[in-house]
Amino acid sequence: MATKEAVNSSVGLGLAIIGAVCGTVAGSLSTGPGAVRLVGLCLGAAIPPFVSTVGRWRPVRAGFAVLITVVAAMVTYSGSVGVGAATNSKIVPPPIELVEEIAGRSTETTQTSTPPAKVGLLEAMPAKLNCRPVCDSKVTIKSTGTAPAHVDTVDIDGPGKAKFTRTDECVGKTLEPGEDCSFKVTFKPAGATSTQTAQVVIRGDQDHETKVELSGTQPPPLLDLGVSSQGLSCILQPGGTADGRDELQVFFHVSLTGATPEQLPGLVPVQVTSVPGATVTVNTAVSRSSTGSTVAALPLSALDYGRGHSVTVTIDPGHKIAERSETNNVLRFRVTIPAKARAPRTAELSC
Repeated sequence: MATKEAVNSSVGLGLAIIGAVCGTVAGSLSTGPGAVRLVGLCLGAAIPPFVSTVGRWRPVRAGFAVLITVVAAMVTYSGSVGVGAATNSKIVPPPIELVEEIAGRSTETTQTSTPPAKVGLLEAMPAKLNCRPVCDSKVTIKSTGTAPAHVDTVDIDGPGKAKFTRTDECVGKTLEPGEDCSFKVTFKPAGATSTQTAQVVIRGDQDHETKVELSGTQPPPLLDLGVSSQGLSCILQPGGTADGRDELQVFFHVSLTGATPEQLPGLVPVQVTSVPGATVTVNTAVSRSSTGSTVAALPLSALDYGRGHSVTVTIDPGHKIAERSETNNVLRFRVTIPAKARAPRTAELSC
């Protein structure tokens, strides 16, 4: 009796397991279309109690459940094979490590497949340009980006901009990557007594700008003018002026060193002043022998006779000519004009 009950218990357990497995396989039909899904859910719920319940035809019911399970497995497998063939994929899922590796490669491919945006950039060389007064070199603009760069404007700005000029070779030009162009900067130091500074401002696409610092200096001139007592003479000339007045004629020499007469801006202005007396300004030329000779005529009045006079000769009194030194530009001497004679005549005076 006990043995029979044990056998029945074991058979019941086996049939329960078969029913559970068959119900699970039949339930896999729930991933199919609507009608198939409904049938799969119903079979999955009905098969376990249909097989495990004690009663007539229990073995037949178990066999019928196994048959349904086989049909469900075939339907599920054939659907998976069809999807795999259509998508060129396998039914068995790949290992998680392979999924992560493929995902990483996909991300990397996505990141590297999008090329960066091309940008046009300009660079100016040198960073600083010295002019003494000739500039050291030209200014070069180079396209350093990944796209063509347009040179919109080239301006000179800064406190000393009036002393600098530039040529137009690069303005409005489009430079391919790696291409460059150059232009010339000129410094004109006329009237400048100190170092002049400015900037070359180059503007390109999207308001991108680059700058070159400019520095201009006036080198010490080699030219030098001078006046000395060598060749100095003073002549009293009655009625020498155009209006018949007497005059004191002062003869002097102007020397030139470090340059030729052709390098002078023009005639050299000279101012001659007598105290007491008058002041006159004359312009003198310098000969090819680098020595200029001229005469300054100082008109005399009756009060100028019978007394001494202090005379000053000044070369380039307005400092218009740049010189190496101006310490020798002034000559001072004294001359005494005797009392006026009843019958005045030309006389050479000591000075």
